[in-house]
Amino acid sequence: MKDVAGMQVERVAIAGSGLQGTRVQQARVPGALFIHGWTGSRQDMAGPMMAAAAAGFACLDYDLHGHRATADQRAQVTLRGSLADAVDACDSLAAMQNVDGDAIAVVGSSFGGWPAALLTTQRPVRWLALRVPALYPDQWWDRSKESLDDAGLAAYRHSRRDRDTDQALAACAAFEGEVLLVWSGHDELLPEGVSGSFQVAFPRAQALTVRKIRNADHGLSGGRSRSEYRSLLGAWLGSALAARRRRGLLPVLEPDAE
Repeated sequence: MKDVAGMQVERVAIAGSGLQGTRVQQARVPGALFIHGWTGSRQDMAGPMMAAAAAGFACLDYDLHGHRATADQRAQVTLRGSLADAVDACDSLAAMQNVDGDAIAVVGSSFGGWPAALLTTQRPVRWLALRVPALYPDQWWDRSKESLDDAGLAAYRHSRRDRDTDQALAACAAFEGEVLLVWSGHDELLPEGVSGSFQVAFPRAQALTVRKIRNADHGLSGGRSRSEYRSLLGAWLGSALAARRRRGLLPVLEPDAE
């Protein structure tokens, strides 16, 4: 893993790491962006990144603004600012040497799933993997994340939401790529209303895969749960990439009959 120098997010330098596996040998390769959860760090995404690199992706993760080196600014971080982080990070990934900017996967966990979903409206995303993604009221976008009302947030998440009442779900409704949703069987933070809202939010997706890690908690604190998620994500990305390559060969293998 190597540090990506010069990545700027909200005019503040944010630490990021790039990774390419031994199978990444083509002139142009797909990219995968990883967005960790609130109070986490890019280190949380190391295992999933390795799985993606092994599948053939060039990868980039980063520390969200207000975390690690910029932790002293956490109280000023807004939802809108976190989306700006994701956009800038995606641009950094697309600018990496040999990365195909039209073949980008975005992997978001918990809080990171929120900007990941909205990023699909800002940049071309082909694959979207969300693990226990969170929802936030649109009217709170410009409030400090640290100041959000826990009671109001819980009430919002317990109610079923849709594209008309939530912009993240509206982004999901417009997304036409492939989607992976992963839930935890013993999630102590997110109510079932959130999973229900997301699972019906992708009417235009090319493919939707939904999986539950039965004995996992929200943060995947158990080693077995982390390993299961890593394997699941790697297999999904590998299958998606293999299907893309097969589709690319079809015009050669099956030319139109004259």
